[in-house]
Amino acid sequence: MAERTALKAQAEVFGRLSPHYTALLAQYAAGRAPHALLLTGPFGVGKGTLAGLLAASLLCEGENAPCGRCPGCVKAARRTHPNLLVLGLAERQKTVKVEQARDLLSSLATHPFEAGRRAVLLEGVENYTPAAQNALLKAVEEPDGGTFFLLTTAVESAVLPTIRSRCQRAAVSPWPREEVARLLLADGLGREEALELAALSFGSPGKARQIRQDARFPAVRKAADEALFSMVGLSALPAASQRLRDMKDSADLLLDYAESAALRLAGSGPPGAPEARRAQRILEAVLSARQYRASNVSWQAVADRLLMTISEE
Repeated sequence: MAERTALKAQAEVFGRLSPHYTALLAQYAAGRAPHALLLTGPFGVGKGTLAGLLAASLLCEGENAPCGRCPGCVKAARRTHPNLLVLGLAERQKTVKVEQARDLLSSLATHPFEAGRRAVLLEGVENYTPAAQNALLKAVEEPDGGTFFLLTTAVESAVLPTIRSRCQRAAVSPWPREEVARLLLADGLGREEALELAALSFGSPGKARQIRQDARFPAVRKAADEALFSMVGLSALPAASQRLRDMKDSADLLLDYAESAALRLAGSGPPGAPEARRAQRILEAVLSARQYRASNVSWQAVADRLLMTISEE
């Protein structure tokens, strides 16, 4: 059964990542979980997947939860379990509205459709309006004994302090590069592509998959390779400047690629070698470019400064 395979595989991955995750799953399987847990961490590191595993552990009817084979696990994986309530962004929606929060509260006010525990997933709470968060505050603070809230956020500061203070917090960390690559290999990617995307992802398998699906990436990689890594002498600056000017709408992706490629270049030879010195200049230039972008400097000015820094000997 696909759900069984997926749940067990996901649990195994998190077990390799940290014993903390294994202990957390056991805590939920035993029903000794906090009444509200806030999972924090960057985009794509598996907060939602872990929350789903914890919910399945709560609703599992078998042994070694989540067993992946019992009706509770299967329905939890499919999100059809009557004791699993989920709230998050709907399609084409930018925020979760207070009306959606009130609908969830109405569902919580009814008795569970099945006996046993009830899990409530509040996904991407940074996208909830303040009114929606405030509407959920009392429920998060004082759920009934059999209800467990699992909240996720990539922007903890966007979660109201009143919500944060009523939750136990668990940080989901970026993955080791080899674990990201292992996941991508399981997706069917070739080894070279998996390693490249793992390096670009900065520990986020979700970001690695997103980059692979981004139609802009091949052009971004080509522009960065030609403008940043192959530029020789000041005479090449005008052409390189034009190449980067065309990358305005892909600037963040280009800087991510440049940083990861420079890190690989820095480790490819002995310290002090020309490649290592060039890689160091690129890393310094990328750091400076990110700082200037954060200050709302125009992309063309950022790109030209990036090129000037790299061209310095």
